[in-house]
Amino acid sequence: MQITIYEKHITLNDAQKAYITEKIEHLKNMGERVGDESTLVKVDVETTQVKTTNEKIRVVVNMVLPGAEARADVQATTVEEGIDLAEDKLRKQLEKYKAKN
Repeated sequence: MQITIYEKHITLNDAQKAYITEKIEHLKNMGERVGDESTLVKVDVETTQVKTTNEKIRVVVNMVLPGAEARADVQATTVEEGIDLAEDKLRKQLEKYKAKN
């Protein structure tokens, strides 16, 4: 699994990057094709300018799997909360992917 983290209008510290990597790595347990080296994961973390909500962090995770793609797009108050929400969404999608293959 190849994980790439992109930052937009935000600077992530090493602990946040490690947390993101750790959470995404947990998804390897969903199946051998998910943890395969051909699986590409792109994590975009950015701040938003929406003033009507406290959720100022947007996390978008795209996973390119063999024969499929999984995507999670969430708004959160912290980077860690955003990654947790994205992981939950991806886990549900990967369960469906696993059932098909």
